[in-house]
Amino acid sequence: MTFKEAKQLHSGDEVFWNDPDDGACSRYLRIQSIDVGSDNGDLTIVSIMEVGGSVVECFAKELT
Repeated sequence: MTFKEAKQLHSGDEVFWNDPDDGACSRYLRIQSIDVGSDNGDLTIVSIMEVGGSVVECFAKELT
C-alpha cells in the first residue's frame, strides 16, 4: 500500500497485514483508529489500533 492509499483509510475499514517475519503474525485488521506518518516512501510507518484494542505498527507497504 502506498502512503496516499494509507491516508484514505479510516475507522471501520479492514486491511490485511503481511508480516515480514515469514507471515508469522499476518492477519486482517479492522481499524478503530489509524495514524499514518509522513510520506517516507517504503519507510512510511502506520499505526493501527484494532477494534479489539490491539495495536499494530508497520510499514504501509506491508498492508493490502
